[in-house]
Amino acid sequence: MAVSTLVRHSEDKYTRQAYQRRKDDIYFYNKEKNEYKRRLEQEQRRAERAESALEEKDTTIADQAKLIAELQSRLGEK
Repeated sequence: MAVSTLVRHSEDKYTRQAYQRRKDDIYFYNKEKNEYKRRLEQEQRRAERAESALEEKDTTIADQAKLIAELQSRLGEK
């Protein structure tokens, strides 16, 4: 009887260890997944900011080109 009790406790110990390992695996998997998600969101925000900055620069260049064309036409008239 004592031997069977020891065997059962030993099996319980291995079951608990396996369960804890699985919990740890799930925890670290989710932690890594969340980290990748966070990095992806950061990169998307950076890309959006860069894109809006480029659009702003394009608008500025277009406005300056219009101004230059207007000034050149005024110089041509005189």
